[in-house]
Order: sequence, then structure tokens, then C-alpha cells
Amino acid sequence: MIHTGKNNVLGILVDTIDYEGAIEYVIRAAKERRSASISALAVHGLMTGALDREHKHRLNNLSIVLPDGQPVRWALNLLYRAPLRDRCYGPNLTLYLCERAAREGLPVFFYGSTPTILQGLRDNLKKKFPNLVIA
Repeated sequence: MIHTGKNNVLGILVDTIDYEGAIEYVIRAAKERRSASISALAVHGLMTGALDREHKHRLNNLSIVLPDGQPVRWALNLLYRAPLRDRCYGPNLTLYLCERAAREGLPVFFYGSTPTILQGLRDNLKKKFPNLVIA
């Protein structure tokens, strides 16, 4: 498990974190009934934050900024000698979190998109993880 904190990449504080570290952070926050704000950051988001002060402020105030894009991971590894072997891809993390939440009986909630898309997501996740509680 890797979660060694935040490092500055073009003014954006990106976490040196792998899937296991991110999962543990989110599950611990859920068990402690503590909020957590997370973004899976690829290069586009990093550059937007570097060029837009308001977006930079938003990103730098998140609980975790995941190195979603390979170039973001490469930057952490090159600039800070981070030991990251892979990026932390948001859609994969969502599935890993749902699997763990189903195993531990923790509810999940999805926000955004359209009712039709959200219902499709619920249906697919319930097929994949029958014990998943979706609030």
C-alpha cells in the first residue's frame, strides 16, 4: 500500500497513492463517518488547474487527488521518486471500492448524471456485487 502524501506538480497537490492506499482511505473515512472529497486527475485536469486559479484552489482543497493519468504518475515518479507502478484510474477505483463496500456492508451513493444513467449504473453494480447497498 502506498500513500505518502501530496506532492506539487505544476502547482497542483497530487497524492502519491496507489489503489490500495486510496481504498483504505475511503473505507476508513466511511467507517469513521467522515467526508472525503476525491478527484481522479489526468493531464487535462492537471493543466486546467495549472492555468486556472479557481480550479487549482478546488483541486488543492480535495482530500485526495489521484494520479489517474500515466503522465501524472510519471511526473510523481520522476520528480519525487515515487514508487508508483500504475496510475490510479477512477473507474477501476470505483469498482474496487464497490467490491470492498459490498464485503463490509458499507452503503455507497452516486451523485450526478441523469436518472437513466444512474439506474443503469445501479443495475450493473448490483449484478456484479449482489451484496452492495446503494443508498
